[in-house]
Amino acid sequence: MKIITAAIIKGGSGKTTTCAALAQAAAAAGKKVLAVDLDPQASFTATLGADQNRPGAVELLHGGEPSELIQHTAQKIDTISAAPDLATETTKTGSAWRLCRILDAIKGYDLMIVDTPPTLGELTYNGLMAATGLIIPLEADTFGLQGLYQICDIAHQMQRNGARLQILGSVITRYDGRSKINRYWHDAIATQGAEAGAPLLAEIRPGVAVKEAQALQRSLFDYAPKSKPAQDYLALYKRLKMSHTKRQ
Repeated sequence: MKIITAAIIKGGSGKTTTCAALAQAAAAAGKKVLAVDLDPQASFTATLGADQNRPGAVELLHGGEPSELIQHTAQKIDTISAAPDLATETTKTGSAWRLCRILDAIKGYDLMIVDTPPTLGELTYNGLMAATGLIIPLEADTFGLQGLYQICDIAHQMQRNGARLQILGSVITRYDGRSKINRYWHDAIATQGAEAGAPLLAEIRPGVAVKEAQALQRSLFDYAPKSKPAQDYLALYKRLKMSHTKRQ
């Protein structure tokens, strides 16, 4: 089973949107998907139409029975929701492996997608330790490149400490190639990311359909399947499916 975690230590990178789009693409392809939201902001939860007021990730990390915490959404994506209480999670001995052990024991899914907070701490480490693959959503700017280096360094350190984590690559979100400065940062991310072990997987073009689908809590592939972001995310899903299969 593939467990893909999206992470970068920077807000506003398009990370949650990417998590949702990949989960929706997999569901549209008939795959059984479990979404796990570790971000206290609960944007992943809301985008998928799940209820953050129900027991979810907090209870999961504290030994709750997964079958009692999974919500079945209208988008046909099973979800373990986030809530603001996640922000109070504190580090305990061996706690970074909690989610890994829990998710490995859950059967019946083709794919799990884990969203993490844009900060480095207990929840992000749990998401990375649980993952078989890491994707790094970022924007084409200096802060995106800095965030890429930072999360790659963390991932490499975790690999040296025994994590099964594979860096699948980066995804440039809201990318407009008409801008000279955007093209400059695109090339820098592609070149320097490859050197850091994180090849550039895709560029996602901007489009109002993303925000509209999120507001309506509908799958992007149901709401606007021909939109540019939907086409780009579908291509990314297919590429991840193939590349992750080859590496397993």
